[in-house]
Amino acid sequence: MNAIFTICSNNYLAQAKTLGDSVLKYHPNYNFTIVLCDKLSQEIDYSTFANFNIIEAHNIGIDNFGYMTENYDIVELNTAIKPFVFDFLFKTNNTVIYLDPDTCLFDSLEDIENDLKNHNAVLTPHIFSPIALDGMQPSENTFTNYGIYNLGFFAAKNTPETKKLINWWQENLKTNCKIDVANGIFVDQLPMNFAPIFFDGIKVNKSPCINVAPWNLHERKIDFQNGHFRVNDKKLVMFHFSNYNPLDEERFTKYYTRAEHLKSDALCKLYETYKASLLNNGWEKLKDCKCFYIKPLKQQAKKKFKSFIPKFLRK
Repeated sequence: MNAIFTICSNNYLAQAKTLGDSVLKYHPNYNFTIVLCDKLSQEIDYSTFANFNIIEAHNIGIDNFGYMTENYDIVELNTAIKPFVFDFLFKTNNTVIYLDPDTCLFDSLEDIENDLKNHNAVLTPHIFSPIALDGMQPSENTFTNYGIYNLGFFAAKNTPETKKLINWWQENLKTNCKIDVANGIFVDQLPMNFAPIFFDGIKVNKSPCINVAPWNLHERKIDFQNGHFRVNDKKLVMFHFSNYNPLDEERFTKYYTRAEHLKSDALCKLYETYKASLLNNGWEKLKDCKCFYIKPLKQQAKKKFKSFIPKFLRK
């Protein structure tokens, strides 16, 4: 058995369904699972997700989950549970692949499947070539702060060495999955910088077709030929539509200015294709769903702390 999964709260279910549809198109024999880092809501019609497995995170048996829900924000919480889901899915699957909900497949993951025949796990770097010092974002320094590898993708085979990696990853994220870049902490990504050093059999896949994203468009040219999207003259396999708002007509993403500089007809067509899928899958209704675990109490605590700050210093 082989599995592909994603993690999201209710507000990202349109992205998760778009991803799931693409997974089943190219891998109909895989189990696709959405791990809901949230509670099922009576306001959402989950029957549209009938082709997928939906598992609420609290049913997985995540060690320290209570601490996480009380101390992590929505991004931290969604990323913190990732290694625990690998552990859960390894009970019934030989290989497990994680994909961020805002990714989409445009071809099969055959290259990754081949990697896993001879390796315990597969990582992909954010970039694999230098970035010009042109003042645009991202720069190479971005990835020293946020991680060499993009954990929007991670693939692993069920082996003893992988189990050691997963256990180590879990220990890091139980209490340390924070966005605290000044102290060398950025959710689940920075610990993984050490994985190829600490553990054997970790493949770093540098294919230009996998994990294409706004942050690496300086090295990957998108074209559209004969009905297929291509990157560097090869079939596009996976694109990561990070921080994309389909109602923003001006930008692909709010952080990476170089992506806008590299706009092309093919890239615009790629985003338009993804936009149509998101809107068809209910993005406008789902995007404003509140996560069950992000309680107003946390906001009250922030306000209480703010009350000790002199009024003239408050924002």
